[in-house]
Amino acid sequence: FDDDGSGKLVKKMAGYHQFHAVQVAVAETLRASLAGAQTAKASRTKVRPATGKLRGGGGGEAGDKRIGVCWHTQGSGKSLTMAFYAGRIVRESGMQNPTIVVLTDRNDLDDQLFTTFSLCKDLLRQEPRQASSRADLRKLLGVDAGGVVFTTIQKFTPEEKGDRHPLLTDRRNIVVIADEAHRSQYDFLDGLARNMRDALPGASFIGFTGTPVELTDANTRAVFGEYISVYDRS
Repeated sequence: FDDDGSGKLVKKMAGYHQFHAVQVAVAETLRASLAGAQTAKASRTKVRPATGKLRGGGGGEAGDKRIGVCWHTQGSGKSLTMAFYAGRIVRESGMQNPTIVVLTDRNDLDDQLFTTFSLCKDLLRQEPRQASSRADLRKLLGVDAGGVVFTTIQKFTPEEKGDRHPLLTDRRNIVVIADEAHRSQYDFLDGLARNMRDALPGASFIGFTGTPVELTDANTRAVFGEYISVYDRS
């Protein structure tokens, strides 16, 4: 549900590109996290780019923790696609009550996504939580199961500069959803993103972006894998 600006709630449903993207992303999540790896097989639809319909790839090694990248052009409802995906993942029995971490690199994006997900609390079957500080983030992630946690990547910072971030949990049923996954601010193979991976070594990663990942961007692919869904026309 969403507020249409008049103070009334309106019901929103997934478009076909959102539906198919979520279907593939869920199957790839089961593969990447090793949850249901024996039975999870992602279906992939390939059509000509000019149609603006879903295309996808993916299909990495079981347990590689790289779910893939969803490139859905700006204006196609990417934030809601992320919420629909999270709603499906929390219902997957193979994920055993997972923890979802929604990651951005700016406070305004963190607030925007948190607002969208908060309106989807019934879909998520829980109230999302927004980390207010490094200490709060560590508390929210120091649970045995469950939770939808919003944070900026800057909160994954050790107490002392140069130290490695302490382990928060090594559970494999943690899914990190990164918004605008291609951005260099994430510094995936070092820096802040390295801190995050030290904190959550068993987590699987899925990236969402409104602009294409450059062919030369090996860092993003090293963390997320290849495209699993492309919708390049709104």
